[in-house]
Amino acid sequence: MSLTFLGDVCLDINVVRGEPRREIGGGVYHGAVTACRLGCPVQVLTKARAQDRHHFHEIEQAGADITWAPSATSTSIRNDYPSEDPDDRISRVISQAEPFTPAEIQGLHAAALHVNPLWMGMVPPSLLALLRPRVGLLGADAQGFLRRVAPDGSAAHQPWPEAEEHLRLLDVLKVDIVEARTLTGIEDRHAAAAALLAMGAGTVLLTHHAGVLAARGAELCERPWGAWTLEGRTGRGDTCTAAFLVGLLRGEPLALALDLAARVTTAKMSYRGPYRGEPTPSTAAIR
Repeated sequence: MSLTFLGDVCLDINVVRGEPRREIGGGVYHGAVTACRLGCPVQVLTKARAQDRHHFHEIEQAGADITWAPSATSTSIRNDYPSEDPDDRISRVISQAEPFTPAEIQGLHAAALHVNPLWMGMVPPSLLALLRPRVGLLGADAQGFLRRVAPDGSAAHQPWPEAEEHLRLLDVLKVDIVEARTLTGIEDRHAAAAALLAMGAGTVLLTHHAGVLAARGAELCERPWGAWTLEGRTGRGDTCTAAFLVGLLRGEPLALALDLAARVTTAKMSYRGPYRGEPTPSTAAIR
């Protein structure tokens, strides 16, 4: 079964320990490359200005079938990591691709689709209702519905007033611990995941500094990360989500899909750039 990604790609400037570095990023980029390197057929619908598209050649090289929707601009974000906590990130948006329109997704049908925009408005929440009847499994990353961009480019998570209306449409919701707190007001990750299920999400995938958990119905399982580097932090959640979705599409139970996601993500966080597809380290379940 194939997996489709919808969202913008990004020209990143990542600042780790005061050192800026230009990198290629975005959930669509990391997710598509990861899924391809796990052997899953992948389609991508994304946006960047024509002059910038060559930067993302690795998506096609990995084996994805990519479609570029028109945009006069590209998304570019500066991410500052002021501490060794990978969840401590300050983002400033330098430029934004043009939002997707209903006409641009009109012909989109997919066995499984993950919606992964980088800022609120890139994929307007109203499009989720249009996509729902055309998709077998529908996933979305909360970042693209919580990260609001101010006129000066500063970006911060803000509440999503219509969250419950849209979470009911999702088979899989991806959040990190900060996004889970924003959506629920709850600090404890297990309680936050339960609250998101109660709000309507079918399955919740939640990443945090020490690992990842998945919750569905009464089932909750958790895995730690292995050794990682802060330099490899960018793309953590997108890699994890893609691997988790691949596991689900293979028909694996929740725990085994999560185990795959933790192992693949740990491997990716040992280096900059997307998942390379090499053998992944093992992790043990958190009891």
